[in-house]
Amino acid sequence: MNKKFMEKNKYKIILFTLISIVLIISLGLTFAPRLFYDQWIWKHYVGPLVADAVGHNVEHNGVVANEGYTLLSEITYGIILVLALYFIYKLLKKLDVNIDGYFCIALLPYILFGPVSRVLEDSNFFKIPIAYLFISPLIYFLIGFYTIFILVLGKYMEKRSSKKKSFLNAVFPFILFLLIINGLYAVLWVNKSIFFSYDLNPIVLWFSSGLALLLVYFKFVKGGKIDFNYILFSGGLLLILPSAYLIGLWLAGCRWSFSHGTYLNVLLAVVSFSLLITLLFYIFSYLTKKKNLKPYRDPVNLIMIFGHMLDGLTSWFSLKDPLGLGLPLYGEKHPIPNLLMSIWGPLYPITKFILIVMIIYLIDVYYKDEFKKAPLVAGLLKICIIILGFAPGTRDILRVVMGV
Repeated sequence: MNKKFMEKNKYKIILFTLISIVLIISLGLTFAPRLFYDQWIWKHYVGPLVADAVGHNVEHNGVVANEGYTLLSEITYGIILVLALYFIYKLLKKLDVNIDGYFCIALLPYILFGPVSRVLEDSNFFKIPIAYLFISPLIYFLIGFYTIFILVLGKYMEKRSSKKKSFLNAVFPFILFLLIINGLYAVLWVNKSIFFSYDLNPIVLWFSSGLALLLVYFKFVKGGKIDFNYILFSGGLLLILPSAYLIGLWLAGCRWSFSHGTYLNVLLAVVSFSLLITLLFYIFSYLTKKKNLKPYRDPVNLIMIFGHMLDGLTSWFSLKDPLGLGLPLYGEKHPIPNLLMSIWGPLYPITKFILIVMIIYLIDVYYKDEFKKAPLVAGLLKICIIILGFAPGTRDILRVVMGV
């Protein structure tokens, strides 16, 4: 009876729970602000964002907040992540999204934008208060909302184009979205001295928008309909292309803050080694012709391997400088990588490689039948693993390359 009642009224229960939480917090902020805001919200959520933006500890009403996460904030964000993954799973299922190589490639601009924008924030490109939006976890919340919006828009346009509409008719929602994004940036650009340390001309965003629209057009001409993966990828270009342009300007010498120097040789070495390891493993799995090794030729799994090799090799290169490139001194915040590299430098990337190979084996071979019944769960799990490799790996390698 209780189970039927919960199932029948689950949305009412969720709504009631959310309203209760908001009401309790509102009452607490009104009648006990020192406890609810200073000791809780400021210390664990707001303060760390401010501290990260200014680069040192901050104080409010005698309460000191440090950079990074506290135990309470990590638990909170962990709960939010679990809930978000549940609702994303429900959304993907409703939209009938297949998590394959095309979908993962379409997500790459969003996965890369998180760490790239964090590096731009590290280089002081964004000024306060807009800098707060590019500090984790806020930046990842914003990217998540943006990605979901573009995904839903893409599926809507895909369905719209299937009704034999003209290209302009089918793509009109995306054109409208591009105009809104460019208009919003134009407003920021007029007040650029308040928000940015470098003048990023709107032409860069216009070019990115034109390229995004052109990509969708070519797919429409070729297939006769809109593909949501192309809309998703094109929407990501609006984020990653201007960011990549700024990184390129920095490396070319147009810098807006202090740098220890640029190290393009590190980028070349790490990316080359990561690609080589991924390629060699692909060739090995292909030549052996064993059935259990077939999953290692899957594009999604290869992206997983490459992403974690990027992360592992970057940590080794930046901390140990094995090629003697004269890198500035960097530190590792996490104890396990520190321990492994203190034993032997390459041990950390080797360990990461073994773990990823084992995870792929568990998902696609050992528990293959179980995950066949829930392919979206397996796909979401792989996307999370890809993010855990690319996000820290991209940020770390760019920080080293830019000398920030």
